[in-house]
Amino acid sequence: MRIIIPTIGTRGDIQPYIALAVGLQDSGHKVLVVSHPEMRALVDSYAIPFAPMGPDVDLGKEAAIIRGKSRNWMIGFMRVMKFSFRMLEESHLELLELCKGVDLVVVSHSAAGSMEAEQLGLPTVSATLMPQAIPVNDPKDNALKKAVMKMAGGVMGLMMTRPLDQIRKRFGLSKMGPYGITSPLLNLIPLSPSVIPPNPLWEARHQMTGYWFVPSPANWTPPEGLAAFLSAGEAPVVISLGAMAISGEDALEAARITVEAVERSGVRAIIQGWNEPMGQLKYSQKIFHGGAIPHEWLLERASAFIHHGGFGSTSAGLKAGIPSMAVPHIIDQFIWGQKLAELGVGPVPIPRTRLAVENMREALVELTQNREFREKSKSIGDKIKQENGIEKAVRLIEQSINTNP
Repeated sequence: MRIIIPTIGTRGDIQPYIALAVGLQDSGHKVLVVSHPEMRALVDSYAIPFAPMGPDVDLGKEAAIIRGKSRNWMIGFMRVMKFSFRMLEESHLELLELCKGVDLVVVSHSAAGSMEAEQLGLPTVSATLMPQAIPVNDPKDNALKKAVMKMAGGVMGLMMTRPLDQIRKRFGLSKMGPYGITSPLLNLIPLSPSVIPPNPLWEARHQMTGYWFVPSPANWTPPEGLAAFLSAGEAPVVISLGAMAISGEDALEAARITVEAVERSGVRAIIQGWNEPMGQLKYSQKIFHGGAIPHEWLLERASAFIHHGGFGSTSAGLKAGIPSMAVPHIIDQFIWGQKLAELGVGPVPIPRTRLAVENMREALVELTQNREFREKSKSIGDKIKQENGIEKAVRLIEQSINTNP
């Protein structure tokens, strides 16, 4: 099959689809990944064909700047969503042309590909990263829960459905139907059942596969000094706060808090990102400042993981089998941060607005000394390593297209 996988977002948003593309290509399919032009180097490193669409932007950086200029996180989130929908709209004509002649469109959680497939009459397979968003009609739900779910649906409509319908109207499409951006054939959920069990009330088209992990690029080598740092003492805590790790006053303050907390905790740490702020701070040899290091490689050599709570970082920490904690700043990150605490693999998340030297220091000590965190993390990590989400996803895709040509 000729398969196109268009998506927008940060590196963490796109990596699961690179993993799927690798699996599909290894199974003999012709795959094209389409995203922001700046993602070319990342996709190329996995020997996957790439085509650019839309403006050449770093969405993670742009989103962090937008949030930094907003009065509160909800306003910031809404502005980020508006910016993301503009990126989708500006990518449409290029993506429409790229979709011509393909056999299947994989619609990502960003909604990229959904309009184009509909306009061209192409079959789709979709992916959902938040299974909590899949509607379920449970007759056992009481009136209060139904009211809350209806309210949540209204909020989702305000944030997702209405803006997408406005774009669809401009391109001559009717409003989305009951399936939304999900495929009526197959909606893949790249999540481990060890983390969230599949809901028995889901429609059959919703299939949980296990996580989609991408290996380290074949040509990747550790940065200078990293190997020496790792061998110089006990396994470090990895601190990687994603889109928070940019320049600016907020990043400088977060970096300062993190460095001071590490120094006071007595642990060793690898801090990723914050290139400008880290250059302004003094720190001891207990800290190694690194840039982009594949999590698959790095976390296997770490004692614990502190991250922003994104889907990709959360799954990488769980697979590594090490205690982890989130420092979230937008909606889904709060959900995944709380899930880590519920699973017993780390302490409760610390929202960015509440991050301070003392609570960060306490978290570092607890992550590295709590035996229950280590045992639970290892147990879940062992289960995830036994799964092959990509293999299952490829099999389901092939079955769905063969059954519904």
